[in-house]
Amino acid sequence: MMDPTIDYIKRYLLEEEIDELNINACKDEAALQDIEKPFYEILGQKYPPTQNEQLVASSQLESDLSSSSCSTSKNSNSDTLVWNLLVTEFHKGIEEGKKFLLTINNLATDCKEKTVSADPSEVKYENSATFKLAEKDDLGKISTSRSKMYSSGINLDILEGRNSKISMIDSEEAVRDDVYDKVLLGHGDHRLKGEICSLRETLQLEASLGVPKEIQGDHDKIYTLLIHCSEAVAIYDQRRAQELLNKIRMQSSPNGNGIQRLASVLADALEARLAGVGREYFRRLIAKLVKSPDIYFLKGHHMSIIAAPFTRVYYFFSNSNILNVTRNAKKVHVIDLGIKFGFQWPSLIQAISKRVGGPPKLRITGIEFPEPGFRPAKRIEGVGQRLLEYARSFNVPFEYKGIVSQWESIRIEELAINDDEVVIVNCLFGLREVKDETFAIESPRDRVLKLIRQIKPQIFIHAESNRSCSSFFLYRFRQVLSTYSAIYDIVDSTIPHKVKDRKLLENVYFVPDIINSIACEGSDLKEKPETLKQWQRRNLRACFEQLPVNPDIVKECKNLVRDGYDNRYFIQEDDNWLLQGWKGRVISGATAWKPKLDEGC
Repeated sequence: MMDPTIDYIKRYLLEEEIDELNINACKDEAALQDIEKPFYEILGQKYPPTQNEQLVASSQLESDLSSSSCSTSKNSNSDTLVWNLLVTEFHKGIEEGKKFLLTINNLATDCKEKTVSADPSEVKYENSATFKLAEKDDLGKISTSRSKMYSSGINLDILEGRNSKISMIDSEEAVRDDVYDKVLLGHGDHRLKGEICSLRETLQLEASLGVPKEIQGDHDKIYTLLIHCSEAVAIYDQRRAQELLNKIRMQSSPNGNGIQRLASVLADALEARLAGVGREYFRRLIAKLVKSPDIYFLKGHHMSIIAAPFTRVYYFFSNSNILNVTRNAKKVHVIDLGIKFGFQWPSLIQAISKRVGGPPKLRITGIEFPEPGFRPAKRIEGVGQRLLEYARSFNVPFEYKGIVSQWESIRIEELAINDDEVVIVNCLFGLREVKDETFAIESPRDRVLKLIRQIKPQIFIHAESNRSCSSFFLYRFRQVLSTYSAIYDIVDSTIPHKVKDRKLLENVYFVPDIINSIACEGSDLKEKPETLKQWQRRNLRACFEQLPVNPDIVKECKNLVRDGYDNRYFIQEDDNWLLQGWKGRVISGATAWKPKLDEGC
């Protein structure tokens, strides 16, 4: 029990504090009145009554009203009147305060909200950015403009209960520096060959020392456990699945050999699916990647091109075809479906700058899906700024437009195609992210191909991985296990265990796809890959004609693969596809198309 004396002292001190606050508030109000009154007089307006004057007025009104009523009703009416006045003042204060608050539209400087819906698929917003570098006689001037674009897609902010997009303050990140130049302009540089050879020497030294026990795993045993566990998860046998997951955890390790690391990721995906939180798990993984700076992905890209020739060969294949069809063009327009970070284009800008007679005007339209978070177009705008910097340094007249949208909803008018330019459509590993006919009566994938036909490009360059994604979980699991067993074997065979960026490469390029393919289902599946034969049939149905692979390009690509890379990689031309693979297995392929001019199409 509290001492009455102490209780009295505390109440006394509290009353003094309240009185002091009231006195200070009155002083502040009086000072504010002295400052504001002259301005009201200049404007010819009457200074509004103060809070005290309003209370006096309300008291007087209360007194006048009460004089004509009985004592009982007087108390009731005065209480009601005072309460109503206070409520009115409260709401008035809120309305005044709202004038100083930014609305949703004002806050979203780069993303104007069109509609807010509880259904994420109905969320629509506008965003597009254009960066221009003037013609050669006016180099150095940059103009920035905004244009409208409509898109719809999953929005993490809506899912998390936030219905406004607020522009985040960008962290200081270089648009271009020596690191970017080394990676993006060094595809044919002797330094890259030196890095490839150095990586192989380190790998050979590591192999000579023997494999540590902690990264030795029984491949067949782990493989069998994974298959049995997927079967238990497919029928939601919680007890059996959990037992097998525990065994997999004992055999796997995020720092082990290839099959151990793959098993660790697959175990996480299976556990998330079993618990019914696959969608949330994948969403949080992607949200984390979205927040990562571009340099993080550049390091992963760098590791991929010194460990494997796949990306390097496809960039060379694409750029060589573009240079061939635009040899005499004065204006070139490249529409890149799935531009990602734009890592392909600095080397093309460099090559165009060396053209005899001077470079053409280059336009690049980069198209991407909206990213989750506050700024769905932040990354694609950064790509434009980076490419603009490269174009300026190589004296190439340049214009860039970024479009963030679901690809099937893009209209040809938004691409602003001019009659006097040679148009190229480039799509490297992007169409697999567009939904197919299993999700809609009119296949979004076919609608994108129809759009490409309407563009009438001089050439349509298309690259995809050679794997399918079944709608049935068990079959899909076996496909993922087979594909990524080969990919993790490539990583183990070409990148030393102690290289830090190896883990980064896996986290950026492999883990998200594995988690999504196994933990998610239905419309939550981000990708729906098809085999190269399936893509070939789809493109032919869409009235495209497949072009033969240029023999000179094939020869150069083979030289790239032989120039320092592991001899278990192979490259070959088959049925108008440029194929790449590992240990006799075709991993991916690239080809070129043009729209048919037949009237029946």
